[in-house]
Amino acid sequence: MKRLLILLLIILQTSNLGFSEELYPRGTGKSETKETHPIYFGYMEDYAKELRKAFENKRMFALCHWGMSYYFTVTRDGQIKDMRVSVYQNDYFDKKVKEIILSVKPLPFREGMNLPYMRFSVFLGYENFEDIHFSIGAAPRSPDNCFTVHITLKK
Repeated sequence: MKRLLILLLIILQTSNLGFSEELYPRGTGKSETKETHPIYFGYMEDYAKELRKAFENKRMFALCHWGMSYYFTVTRDGQIKDMRVSVYQNDYFDKKVKEIILSVKPLPFREGMNLPYMRFSVFLGYENFEDIHFSIGAAPRSPDNCFTVHITLKK
């Protein structure tokens, strides 16, 4: 009986060793921030830096105020699936932005990211200023969260 009790205590102790960040349930009025969810925001920040680098290095014709966005799913092992246009600019720019996104392979999920997949919205565009913004919010027509990366380069 003692052995069974000790084994049960060991199992209970080891099951709580892994730390993971839980996203707030929808409708609570709470917003995830870099301070409250550093694992997810760190992942998005690293992904955004790589996307920005690829965007800056891509040689293409573009005008100020051009921008476009894609929705896609990233799996735990870093694969991009179900890619579709969200904000359309034109055929040429659409193709170039898709090439940029596909050229940057997302990293596998970090320890503490307990989601089976992440739905992303990535916007790449040109304006009169530079900005990188990322957030977690509602995904369109889906019960999932949407992880948004918005990169604007100065043109």
